[in-house]
Amino acid sequence: MAQLAENSVPIAEGLFEWLNDGAHLIGSKCLECSEVAFPQSSFCPRCCRQTTERVHLSQQGRLYSFTVQRFRPPPPFKGSEPFQPYGVGVIELPEGLRVTSVLEEGDPDRLRVGMLMELLVIPFFADNEGREVVGYKFKPVTEGKEPGPLS
Repeated sequence: MAQLAENSVPIAEGLFEWLNDGAHLIGSKCLECSEVAFPQSSFCPRCCRQTTERVHLSQQGRLYSFTVQRFRPPPPFKGSEPFQPYGVGVIELPEGLRVTSVLEEGDPDRLRVGMLMELLVIPFFADNEGREVVGYKFKPVTEGKEPGPLS
């Protein structure tokens, strides 16, 4: 998805935005201790100061850990019907933080710790006004697209 469709709304304000190279999660970086956090906050979780600036996070990271959600979550879950198991993972970004995310891949045989993952912004469900509610997931980088190690 290159941009939000006209009838789309983000699942929460301030999580992601588009730059020339695609969607990026929005975090914050402390001007005092350089701690990076997601989602963006004016308060540093490390040194407890209100000295942060907005930063765009990398679109790729490594799968640090994962599990597969095999049971239907309770309401207000608005996933696909019929319910399909889905992956939930922790993605380690080059900025030094880990982001928890739903994964596009739910088959544990196709996931491995350390694999390269990329950000994906997709529709999750339609709201009561008929708008597409979009959120973010991470998916494995397709074969042949994987660059060298992330720094």
